[in-house]
Amino acid sequence: MSRPAAAPPSRLPLVLLGLMTLISFGGPFLIAVILWGGPQSGWPPDRPVEWVGVGLVLVLFAACFTACVTIGWWHVRPAPTTAAGDEPKHDR
Repeated sequence: MSRPAAAPPSRLPLVLLGLMTLISFGGPFLIAVILWGGPQSGWPPDRPVEWVGVGLVLVLFAACFTACVTIGWWHVRPAPTTAAGDEPKHDR
């Protein structure tokens, strides 16, 4: 009896983890660069562009965080392939 061949792992979880790492480490630096512009550097931002930039970084972080935490619920894993002549097994 032959064992079913393992399906190749999906790269999506690793891509999400990489994006989350990039945003976690680069996001604070990007926010600092955004806030250094304009006549008044610091908090609170004095230009709408600064508010939009900070908001986009935070929304990007929240979206990646949510995707990383919930990937087990919505990511469909590929089904294992079977050898020729074998019947696929179904969990019931």
